Amino acid sequence: MNFQNLEYFLTTASEGNITRAAERLHVSQQALSNQIARMEQELGCKLFERKQNLELTYAGLQFKASAEKILDIQRQTTTELDDIRNSRRGELRIGISHTRGQTILPLILPKFSRLYPQVDLHVIEGSTHILEESLEKGRIDVLIGFAPFMVDCAEYRNLMTEHLFLIIPTDLLLEKFGNRSSEVLEEYRKSLDISIFKDMPFVLLRSGDRIRAITDREFFRKGISPKIRIETQNIQTAFALASEGMGITVCSQMYLESPFVISGHTDYESRRKVEILPFSSRELNDSIAIAYNRERYLSKIASDFIEMTLAEFQS
Repeated sequence: MNFQNLEYFLTTASEGNITRAAERLHVSQQALSNQIARMEQELGCKLFERKQNLELTYAGLQFKASAEKILDIQRQTTTELDDIRNSRRGELRIGISHTRGQTILPLILPKFSRLYPQVDLHVIEGSTHILEESLEKGRIDVLIGFAPFMVDCAEYRNLMTEHLFLIIPTDLLLEKFGNRSSEVLEEYRKSLDISIFKDMPFVLLRSGDRIRAITDREFFRKGISPKIRIETQNIQTAFALASEGMGITVCSQMYLESPFVISGHTDYESRRKVEILPFSSRELNDSIAIAYNRERYLSKIASDFIEMTLAEFQS
C-alpha cells in the first residue's frame, strides 16, 4: 500500500466510475481495475459494490475517511519540507465565493503569479458554508470571505468593510410612483426604510449567498414578504436584470467600484437606468477577511499570499 494506491482509490470513489477515474488519473481502465482489486485483496474486504456505478461498501467508507487523513498529513509534511528547502514550487488553493472572485482575485493573482511563477494556483469557488468546511478539512489553504467565520479553526485578518446598496430601476420607480418618484427617493434616503419599496418586484441572489442572507434578514425585520421575480447566482446578472426593469436588487460596494466588472464603470449605459441608494440593513459593516486554518501547517507560499493580499487592500 502506498500514497499512489490511496490516490487511485479516492479518485475512483469520487467518480463512482472506473472509466472516468482512469481518464482523470491518465491510466488504463484495466490497470486501475487491477489496482483496486489488489487493494481489496490486501485489505481482505470489498471496497466497492460493482453495480451500474461503483458504490462504496461500509468498509470502503471507513477506508475513504482514513485515506483522506493519510494523504492530508502527507501533503502537509511535503509542504513543510519544501519550505525548509526554500523551495518556491508547490501549490496554493484559494477558496472564494462566486461573487467575490471576479473583483478581488484580479487585484492579487497576477502579481502573486509573477512572484511565484512555478506555483500551481487553484481557485475553488462556492458558498460560504462549503468553503468554510473546506478550510476546516484542509481542502483549501486560504479563504477570502465574510468575517467572522463560523469554523473555530479559522484565523483571519480583515481586508475591508463592505457596504450594500439598493439598485432601483428608474422605469420601475416611475411606473410605481409616477411624479412622486423624487419625493419617494428622498424619503428613503432619510429613513433607509426598505418598506417603502415592499410592493415592488425584486431580483435577488439565490439562498446560500451572504448578500441574500443579509437581505432576507432585513425583509424579516421589517415584516416584508418580497415579490421575488427572479433569482440568480450571479450578481452581475442581477444588476443587468435590474437595469432593464425586472426588479430591485441588492449589490455590494465592490461591484459598483471594481474596474474588472461592467457594473463598476460609471459610464456603463445600465448605470444610467438605475438609482443607487444605501441598503437599509443594519449589517452594513460586514468585513471581508482572509483566513487560514490555525490548526494546520501554513506554507510560506500561503503566508506570502496572505501578506500580499493585506498589503493590496491596505494601500
